[in-house]
Parts: sequence; C-alpha cells; structure tokens
Amino acid sequence: MSDAPAPTADYRGAASAVERRPLPLITFERGSEVRVGADAYRLLQVHWHTPAEHTIDGAEFAAEVHLVHIGEGDQLLVVGTVYELGEADSVVQRLIDETMRAEAAGDAPRLDAAAFAPPAGGYYHYVGSLTAPPFSEPVLWWLRQAVGTVSPRQVEQLQALTDGPNARPLQDRQGRTILCCGG
Repeated sequence: MSDAPAPTADYRGAASAVERRPLPLITFERGSEVRVGADAYRLLQVHWHTPAEHTIDGAEFAAEVHLVHIGEGDQLLVVGTVYELGEADSVVQRLIDETMRAEAAGDAPRLDAAAFAPPAGGYYHYVGSLTAPPFSEPVLWWLRQAVGTVSPRQVEQLQALTDGPNARPLQDRQGRTILCCGG
C-alpha cells in the first residue's frame, strides 16, 4: 500500500450530451468532481472500451469504463473500472440504454452523474497517457481494484455503439511505478 490518498467523489448534476469523437462519450454539466488530497478535478465525460485496456495481475477483462476529469493547469485524471463477464451491471445498462436513446433522439442522456461516482476503496495509481488519440501525457490514472461484472449481452451492446472492439492494445509499462492506494 501507498500513503497516497485515494480519490473521493462528489458527483452532482446530469449528463449534458452524447458526443462522438469518434467513440461515443457522455459529457456532464459542471458540479461533479473527484478530489485527491487537496486537488480537485471536474468530471468532463464518461466513455468505455471493449475489451478493457488494463490488466490486473495478467488477467484480461471484457470491458472498462473511464471517468475523465480535468484539474488545475488542464491536468487530466481518469478513474477507470474494469469488468469481467458475469451478471449484468445496472449502471452500465443505463449508460447503454441512454446512449442509444439520446443518439436516436438527438438530445441529452437522462443520466445522473451520482450514478457514476466511484465508491471508496482501493485503487491502482500511475501516471500514463490518454488511451485514444492524441494519446496525451501526463494523465493521472486511478484504476479501481474492485472488478465489476457485465453480461455478454452488455459487451455486445457496448461494441455495437462503438462499431466493434475499441480498446488500445496493452502498452508496455515503460518503467512506470504502479502504486496501490486506499482500500
């Protein structure tokens, strides 16, 4: 374990739009943030990848959800959760349903940011990059140690929204230190 503080979330407000850049992402109005120690980062958007873009102890996962935040000096922070196949996840299903509905209707998803607030618990933390172009660095990564579950049908639905698998290939650690924090 590390002495580094784990993120704590205070999410309020609603989704403001579905955008495609090129993958679908849900943007949120101001009012939701995650704090790491004294630093605050505003929630910008949520998106997903199938399969997951992280492994834990060599294990691969079916999907991954990213909550992208921005802080002082435009510092990006991403909180990620990986999902293995199992029972359907109700929050992931709402994300799927509302993305499909909002894209078809041309309006904002009916999603409350609080549903996406990462719970307290343990995290893996490292400094890396964005996983989609322009692959900007540095990005503060916080990957939840707790693994969620999604159903095979949910993976199919997530992939249908992104026209197939959309994960960046696993990258070499390049000497990065990965810390275990909280939990």
